[in-house]
Amino acid sequence: MRVCRYICVLLIILIMTIFTISESSRTVNIGYNIARMEKELKRLSEENKKLEYKSDRLKVREKVSLRVKDMKLNLIIPDKGKDIILVKKPREHMDKNPHGKS
Repeated sequence: MRVCRYICVLLIILIMTIFTISESSRTVNIGYNIARMEKELKRLSEENKKLEYKSDRLKVREKVSLRVKDMKLNLIIPDKGKDIILVKKPREHMDKNPHGKS
């Protein structure tokens, strides 16, 4: 009878130990997942900031481009990081004599 009690107590202790170890393992895995997700959140936030910056730059370029077209300056706005180019074409009003003399 005493042996049966000892076996039952040992069995209960073994089950509790296994349960505790599995819960600890789950807690550690959840911690790793949280750390991974925080790292990914930081990376995505940085990427979002870069994309917003690019979007803002493109919006400004579009506005400048529209204003240039309205002003008829014959400017070309190139892609990425290049300077604005002035396309020189002779203007009709500059070719004419301003005083009407020939």
